[in-house]
Amino acid sequence: MDVDVTFIVIHFGDAEPTRLAVTSLFAAHGHGCAYTTEVLVVDNASHTPFTMDERIASPRVLRLESNRGYGAACNAGAREARGRFLFILNYDIEARGDIVTPLLSRLEADVRIGAIGPRLEFPDGRFQLSWGDAPSLWSEFRERGRQRRSRRGEAVRDRERATAQPVDWITGAAMLLPRGAWEAIEGFDERYFFYFEDVDLCTRLWQAGFAVHYEPAACLTHVGGGSDPGSNPRIVRGYRIEQLRYYARWRSMPQFLLLKLYLFAKFAGTALRGGDSSRALLGDIFRATRRDLLHRS
Repeated sequence: MDVDVTFIVIHFGDAEPTRLAVTSLFAAHGHGCAYTTEVLVVDNASHTPFTMDERIASPRVLRLESNRGYGAACNAGAREARGRFLFILNYDIEARGDIVTPLLSRLEADVRIGAIGPRLEFPDGRFQLSWGDAPSLWSEFRERGRQRRSRRGEAVRDRERATAQPVDWITGAAMLLPRGAWEAIEGFDERYFFYFEDVDLCTRLWQAGFAVHYEPAACLTHVGGGSDPGSNPRIVRGYRIEQLRYYARWRSMPQFLLLKLYLFAKFAGTALRGGDSSRALLGDIFRATRRDLLHRS
């Protein structure tokens, strides 16, 4: 392999944010960078195919014929990547400086690390949560509160955000992995369409003997991290089904059933008031079994 790092940018939707992301990556890792890099854009069957003005930058482009989810797109990109390290990225990011050097320095200093994530910020400079504790009902309540406070601009995790540390999981919006660790766990589980595929990957890294780290010395701007998934019923439905899938694989049967009970209680009121999306979600929750979730492709 003749490249140190492959940036794998997953494109979906409007092409302009992806172009801005690609331009920023080339600008931040051009002349003077200690590591060789390439940019590979995976067009995830977007209704707006990705194109780039080659006078500005010339990434490699892989166009997929169907959208089988974020993890599947990342896996396709990894198969095409030439780098010794794989940097998975959302399309709505901006690199304002060299993010490769501090992350690779940490990886090369500790070969046990299987994935590492940078600090993320909103476009206005506010800190954005990009890692968390292993999912449980208790951690869900705690993380939801932190996310709400973060979006309101409140200081959240002031001490932790400035400290390099091992964490249970990092977001798939920006994660760098050695190819060896990626191949050891065979990338993302493609049964997850969008949500929890990153948490599942990190859980499998820990299970395989690798560590997952957060490194604030590297920083990216992430536009989409400010969106509230609770405002879109379709996203809520997808998120909760993938949450059940994660619990089916990694939590005990009592915890799986408690999550189902919690979700029933959470959405029953809206469903009774005539919410079609909540009724559909309640039906999904009622029908969800561990066996179906684990074997559904």
